[in-house]
Amino acid sequence: MVVKMTLYDDIRGVFMCVHSPGMLERCQIANFPHNTRQHATGKEVEVQYDCFSFRPGQDLLVTLNTVPSFCNNTWTQTYTIPECADEDLRRTISECKTGELAYTVNTNRTEITVRVREAPEDADYNLRLCLKGRICIGVGSHHLIKKQDLHRNQSFLYSKALPCLCIEGWPATTNARRTQVCPFKSNIEELWSGVTYDHQTQALSWKPACPVKAVSSLCQAVVPKTCLDFGNMSLSSEKHNVVFSTVDPHPQLCMKFTTEAGFWIKCPFSSERFPGWNLKVASNADGHVVEIVSWFPARFAVGLCKMSSSVTCELLEESSFLNISVDRTKPSVVNLSAQRCDPSVCVQVKRIDVQFAVQEHRCNLQCSEQQFDQWSYSEALRKYALPLVVCIITLVMAVLVGNVTLKACGWGQRKQKPDKSPSCRSAAGNKSVH
Repeated sequence: MVVKMTLYDDIRGVFMCVHSPGMLERCQIANFPHNTRQHATGKEVEVQYDCFSFRPGQDLLVTLNTVPSFCNNTWTQTYTIPECADEDLRRTISECKTGELAYTVNTNRTEITVRVREAPEDADYNLRLCLKGRICIGVGSHHLIKKQDLHRNQSFLYSKALPCLCIEGWPATTNARRTQVCPFKSNIEELWSGVTYDHQTQALSWKPACPVKAVSSLCQAVVPKTCLDFGNMSLSSEKHNVVFSTVDPHPQLCMKFTTEAGFWIKCPFSSERFPGWNLKVASNADGHVVEIVSWFPARFAVGLCKMSSSVTCELLEESSFLNISVDRTKPSVVNLSAQRCDPSVCVQVKRIDVQFAVQEHRCNLQCSEQQFDQWSYSEALRKYALPLVVCIITLVMAVLVGNVTLKACGWGQRKQKPDKSPSCRSAAGNKSVH
């Protein structure tokens, strides 16, 4: 500890005391020889105290008085010893020497290879993988490296490249400080992989694998890179898991995760592993025919709306929504009026038996009797399938009958004598005479 002061002739020394919480006060006096005072009077001098020992991170209260004391003046100052994160302390203070961890990652083998450097040479060394939060919780194997083997590499297998997965090392001594490095700290997107859906309770939940301050909400994917927030609920994952009860497992229903670094969108039902319900619309001069097929019992609201923007569809004033029930794998059909047929009018369908559901639309409805939208091919096929099959069967039978007649004529030719006309031709000739 160094004190800078201006020396005057009457000052014969300084008296310094250091106090730290939980420790006895320690004091020391430094006297200035007479010859020194004569040469240094009026100049700035430095007084260095190196007899006080403290631990990194301690808070100190330093008091200073002159000898003799003038007017009982006391100078006080608080001081905090740096933590072991300070580079100088880590190199010079044995208590702060934790070693340096160098690593390489093999993503194909999901393996991390670690080598310890600059570790205390007189102690064994602990090494492990851990998930970092308020504390670092160990996962996988724990390696105790003998001091004579510190130069050897150590390997660890990992399951997921989580941002909180860290390598932790510390000397095998009492109260040794620890050092950590996190190879995947930038893999934030890996956090959003823990989304699960319960088919029985219809609950959509997310359990963060790492501690993270994130706000989760539901949204509907409408166009690429656009997801409309439901706006009625958002949950924070800071203290507990996130659970959205009774959710419609629709491919357009997504979860949105927002943090200080940005936002991410995951659509857990976009794959074919989640069969849900399907909507088909056929339009003709009489109206719009809506067919809904579901893999589970569900209730829907069906009606007409008008697109007011690229993503918003408002209910028509003269239209009211119909509530229908759909049994598993048994389609339900609804007939809607065709009095509103223009490109901006759409059929809107939404589940009403769950808390969170998307609104699905079918637009560009055609009222011509011969036109169907892209989802109505199956209805047209069923309408014309029977007449088409009857025509094909009739044609095949006609071909078969003609083939049998030709074979009979050929057999008759082989039975005739060479000098006579074939029986088929004779028959034809007789028919022409009559």
